[in-house]
This record gives sequence, structure tokens and C-alpha cells, in this order.
Amino acid sequence: MQRLLLLPIAILFLTIAACDSNNGGTDDDGPMLPSFDRQAMLTGWANDVIVPAYDEAGATTEQLTTSAFDFAAAPTAEAFDALRADYQAAYLAWQSVSPLLMGRAEEINLRFRANTYPTDTELIEQNIAADDYNLDLPSQTVAQGFPALDYLLYANSGLLLETGPAASARREYVAALTSTLRDLIANAASEWTDAYVASYGQNDGNSATASVDRTVNDYIFHYEKFLRAGKVGIPAGVFSDMPLADRAEALYSGNSKTLFLASLSASETFFNDNGLADYLDALNVTRDGELLSAKIADQFLAIRSASASVSESFSDQVESDNVAMLTLYDEMQRLVVLLKVDMLQALSINVDYVDADGD
Repeated sequence: MQRLLLLPIAILFLTIAACDSNNGGTDDDGPMLPSFDRQAMLTGWANDVIVPAYDEAGATTEQLTTSAFDFAAAPTAEAFDALRADYQAAYLAWQSVSPLLMGRAEEINLRFRANTYPTDTELIEQNIAADDYNLDLPSQTVAQGFPALDYLLYANSGLLLETGPAASARREYVAALTSTLRDLIANAASEWTDAYVASYGQNDGNSATASVDRTVNDYIFHYEKFLRAGKVGIPAGVFSDMPLADRAEALYSGNSKTLFLASLSASETFFNDNGLADYLDALNVTRDGELLSAKIADQFLAIRSASASVSESFSDQVESDNVAMLTLYDEMQRLVVLLKVDMLQALSINVDYVDADGD
């Protein structure tokens, strides 16, 4: 009888001891601390990252569109130089928008309409020759956006400065591409009203539909599929039998590295300066005796160091010395594991996208 009475007391003691042993970080996943202000982090993501990125992309694509229509009306060499400069500024601004596209941006396929490469040059030429196209059709995704502009402004660019109906139609197509980009970005940005930002921040739970889970998944998805694979892995031939020089971003202008570094900086800053590192530190998450946030920050630096060995044109790089590109890819792959496996486990977030190439 006495042993039966002592059993519930023993169970209670063990339960308390188990709870005490979980306080503080471990080399596995630190506890989820309710004291961390997830809502403040979300509001910061919206007000300090997403909205400013849209504002900059909106301003630069507005200026790009103005330059395109000015050039179409008066195709001088000076106007052409201004158009190219505004294109470069807009493409650079896009790199900060792309990592966090959600909601309406996904509904209108903004990422794919703005930056699918390689662009289909044959379809572009067909559109210009026919002077009859609908850029809203899914089949036209590969004939628009920044890559299509890259082709028109840097491959056989002298055609834009010629006279006659063909050159005029070419300039009009450039103007149509820029205004489409401007309108798509404005459409996606218009969703982020004060009310939407408030709702986004208030959805601070820990579930597949909560804002933290969705945003972090979008962030890692972009890093893995578009920054690591799209900008580096695919042209380097990681997923094929040989390098694919024609799959590099900015194929014709040749400034792949500038765009890559801008995208890398956007991802790095989002992690280090906008709450994720602080969140992991609040949970005291460590790996191999070191804070996970520090390991992730160090790996971003390792990627940046590896990128110093590649040239501005990734197309030229994979043809002249692909080893440097493969080295860069390997460093980027190490970060995938830290973000997608270690960080997601620590934050109790499940991957919400299909993984086709492993970690």
C-alpha cells in the first residue's frame, strides 16, 4: 500500500527533474522560449525589409520605364546609355525583393515573370516581328523580365538605334517589358498596407500557416533554389554532365557576380540583422559547442570569400575555370544544411516545399 502511494510522488519528481534538465541550450535544439517576441520580429521583417525592398524596386522600375519610353520616342546614344544604367539599377534592386516573395507576389508569379533565365530569344524575336503579343500568357514568361531586357540591351544592341519599323518595334517591346515589370512589382507591393502588415505580425504562432514558418520557408527556398542552384549550381553543371554557360544570370551584360553578391547580401543581412540570429540566440541553440547563429554567420563569410575567386561573368567563369564555381557552390551547400536542417529543427519549423536535389 505504501509503495502505491509513493509512485505518484516519484512520477511527479521525475517530471519536474526532466523539465529542469531542459532549461538552457543544448547541442541539439534549444527550448522554444515564449518570452521571445515573434510579433516584433515579424513587424520588423515587414517594415524594415519587405516594404523598403518593394519601395526601391518600385522606384527603380518606374525610372526604368520612363527611360524606356523616352528612348523609344527619341533613340539617341545618350538615351540608350541612360536606359542601360536604369536597367542595371532596377535589376540590382530586384535582388533584395526576390528572397521574400509571398502572398500576392506568388499569386501573380512575380519571381518567374521578372527573372526566368535563360530567356527565349527566338520567342522574343517572334514577338517583335509579329508586333502582337500578350505578356500575361504563361507561354510568355520566358520572353519577358530582366533576362529579356538583358538580351535586347546587350546582344545586338545596335539594332535598337537603327531607324525604320523593325527598330521601332524593338524599342516598343523594350518599353512594354519595362512597364510590365513596373506594374507587376507595384501590384505585389500594394498588398503590404498597414493593415496587412499588422495582420502579418499578429499571425505569430508556430504552425505551417503562421507568418514565421511561411517567411522562413520562403527565405530558405529562395536561397537553396535560386541563389545557390540558379545563380551558381546550374551554370556550373552541378545538376548536369557539364557546365551550362548559357544558363548564367545576366548572360549578355555579363554582370552575374554583381547580382549574385547583391542577392547574397540580402540573405545574409536578413539572417544577421533582422531577428533570426537573435531568435536562435534566445533559444541558446548550439552546434558543436558554438552558437548556431555564429556558425551560420561564419558560413556566409566563407561563401563571400569563395566568390572572390570567380569573375564578373559567370558564363565566362564556367568555361575558363569551373573549379572556382564548384568551390563556391560547395560553400553554399554547407549553408543549406545549417539553415534548412539545423535552424529549422531548432525553430520547430517544417519544410513546406518539395526537395528534389537533397541537402
